[in-house]
Amino acid sequence: MKKTLNTVCDLAALYLKWTWPLLLADAALSAWAGESAALWRSLLNYAAFAWVLAAPLVPIRFLFDRERREAAMARLCGLREGDERERAVTGEAARATLLLGLSLQVVMLVLSLISVRLSYDPALPEGQKGLLQVGMGFDSGRHLDPFGAAPTPEGDRGRALDIGGYVLSPAAFPVMALLILAQLAAFKAFALRRYEGSDG
Repeated sequence: MKKTLNTVCDLAALYLKWTWPLLLADAALSAWAGESAALWRSLLNYAAFAWVLAAPLVPIRFLFDRERREAAMARLCGLREGDERERAVTGEAARATLLLGLSLQVVMLVLSLISVRLSYDPALPEGQKGLLQVGMGFDSGRHLDPFGAAPTPEGDRGRALDIGGYVLSPAAFPVMALLILAQLAAFKAFALRRYEGSDG
C-alpha cells in the first residue's frame, strides 16, 4: 500500500513540476479571451484542474514520509535532525511556529465575527449626522457557509453614506476553525507517535 502511495505521489510530483505552465495558460486565456467551448480549451481546462487536484498530494506526503520531510526541512530551513541538540532546536522551533500560527488564525477567526458600519446623513440634525457602529456577532447563515453565499443586508439607499460589513469575510470562519483544529490534532498525533517510539 505504501509503495503504491509513493508511486502515485511521485507521478503527481512530476505532473506538478512539468505542467504548471498549463495552469497559467488556462488562467490567462480565461481572463483575456473568456470561456470557450473549443475542444482544446476544454482539454486545457481539464489539465489545469488535474494540476489543482494533484497539488495537495505533495505536501500531504511529507506528513507520512520522514526522509522526504527531513530533506524538505533541510532545503527550506537549513535544519537537519542529526543529533539530540538539533532535534531539541527543531522541536522548539516547531512549538513556537505552531503557537504563532494558531495566534494569527485565532485573530482572523475573531475578525470574521466583528462588523463595522459607518453611516452619514447630512439631512439629520447636528450631532446625529454620523454614526459609527462596531459589533461582534455570530450568524450561522454566514459564518458556517464556506462559500459565503448568504447575502449581506443592504443599507438605506436614501442616506448619503451607509457602508459597512465584517472586517474579515464570514466565509473565513469555518476555514480558520478547521485549520486550528487540524493543526492541534496533527501536533498531538505526531507527538504521541514520538512518545510511543515510532519514527514515522
